[in-house]
Amino acid sequence: MIFRRLTKLKKIWHERGTRGTLEFIYWRILERSRRQTTYRQWVAQHRSKLDRLAAETEMAQWQARPTFSVIMPVYNVEATWLKKAIESVRRQLYPNWELCIADDASTNPDIQPLLAHYSRVDPRIKIVFRSENGNISAASNSALELATGDYIALLDHDDELAIEALFEVAKLINQRPNADFIYTDEDKLDPKGNRCDPFFKPDWSPEYFHACMYTCHLGVYRASLIRQIGGFRVGYEGAQDYDLVLRVVEQTSNIYHLPKVLYHWRVIPASVTSGEQAKPWAYLAARKALEEMVARSAYPGRVETTDRAGFFRVRREPQGQPLISIIIPSAGKTIETANGSLCLLENCIRSIQERSSYRNFELVLVDGYDIPEAVLQAICEHVPDPATLHLVRCREPFNFSRRINYGAAKASGEVLLLLNDDTEVVTPDWLESMLEFAQQREIGAVGAKLLFPDRRLQHVGVMVLNGNPGHAFYGMQDDHPGYFCSNIVNRNYLAVTGACLMMRQDVFQQINGMDEAFPLNYNDVDLCLKAHQAGFRNVVTPFAQLVHYESVSREKGLQPKEWQNFNHKWRSYLDALEYDPYYNPNLSNRDVLFEL
Repeated sequence: MIFRRLTKLKKIWHERGTRGTLEFIYWRILERSRRQTTYRQWVAQHRSKLDRLAAETEMAQWQARPTFSVIMPVYNVEATWLKKAIESVRRQLYPNWELCIADDASTNPDIQPLLAHYSRVDPRIKIVFRSENGNISAASNSALELATGDYIALLDHDDELAIEALFEVAKLINQRPNADFIYTDEDKLDPKGNRCDPFFKPDWSPEYFHACMYTCHLGVYRASLIRQIGGFRVGYEGAQDYDLVLRVVEQTSNIYHLPKVLYHWRVIPASVTSGEQAKPWAYLAARKALEEMVARSAYPGRVETTDRAGFFRVRREPQGQPLISIIIPSAGKTIETANGSLCLLENCIRSIQERSSYRNFELVLVDGYDIPEAVLQAICEHVPDPATLHLVRCREPFNFSRRINYGAAKASGEVLLLLNDDTEVVTPDWLESMLEFAQQREIGAVGAKLLFPDRRLQHVGVMVLNGNPGHAFYGMQDDHPGYFCSNIVNRNYLAVTGACLMMRQDVFQQINGMDEAFPLNYNDVDLCLKAHQAGFRNVVTPFAQLVHYESVSREKGLQPKEWQNFNHKWRSYLDALEYDPYYNPNLSNRDVLFEL
């Protein structure tokens, strides 16, 4: 055991140097201490130590003291839960708020006197009693009419705000005065009041948002912007917040995520948090809101449901039939499988030709004069049009980045697809599924879902944690849904694997292609970070699936200095990001399973 550990440490030192090895040891010790952490333990460890005196001292230094109008539509809620919701606002450390409540003609006789009482004891509480029931959108608009604050915060009538919620949001606004939309992490309260089921969210992830309403609570919005878009729309009840935010983000890019649990949903039978059947109309309204968004957008498409209620697939229509240049570096190697010998390159190209429903592509093979002639002849038999097959030869020692750059220079397509020869197409519409994203001007790299031959996950996205790129849910079963279904819907990641990576040729050239200083590893992550740094976002679609015989065509492991070179190049940028924006700093920085 000791010998194996020393051997591993020696290998890490060889790859990362002294500093990298010390960092590895530090995070390994830290994560081992956290590995068995339950959420109840996490809550105890992260309980806010801020008291009112400390908050007042800090607030005295702020330049801005925005007023928050907390909007609360009320309808026939149990008085016990309504009291807790109201009291959670009254307890706020930050005092500049008003609670705007619209009772939607509740028939529960306890509601009106309770609300009237609160309006008398606290002048910051404003009440309107609607004469007829109009449902949650109309009631929310009635509450909105009472609002005079700078920002609008949304609170359901049976939920609670964390005591520091508005303080933390106001603090962020002082740091980011341009903030138009702020959302936080959240958890749930069981009937006994115990906190459970946290949702630690990514920073703004448009593709994930088009799959589900993940920002949810606590959501805070600039009041003028809410009024500009007309508030809540009747007809979207159950998904009125989703529809609201879909319209908000069309007007602003000043979106900030506060990675702190500042909102507590209450799990009761009437709540959407209690299960998929609690409010089935909410999912119908969400789909309707998405369909309206697609109709307004620059990229036509349609909305499809998934196997999970409340999670959707927005499908964009490919714009024309652009030529896709599939660049495949290869040595034409053969491996042994349970079914006999398999030539990787031949198998890859056969699967492309036989299974791809999109046909406007060319194949650009890049080798070092080492693909056997017999393999080349076999490949030609699988390619019906010889004009779509190009062989680019390179006498220099193997350098993946250089060979990709050579291939890109010879490619005729406006879209490039970097593809390992040890892959095999599974889903016929894989090219369309990736192309619909690659064609969008805001998107840089597009990745696919890659599976090992035994159906375990090889790739559904790459995270960069403490300078270490890692594959999310690596080695899990192929049907693993991921964290809040992130593996079964389109989602943004900081990077994707170069084993199957699509990018427009103009983006590839804008960011100067692949960095040849990374001949074997990190070249794909480096490419994606360059795209992200240039203002593009990267995305993984699980609807494009391939089998990946990972790295069988070359030796595994890092080469000396690769990790150090990668961190030297990207340390300042990653430090400026503070954390991987599509992960969450509250989750484990060592494991890639989205766990505490």
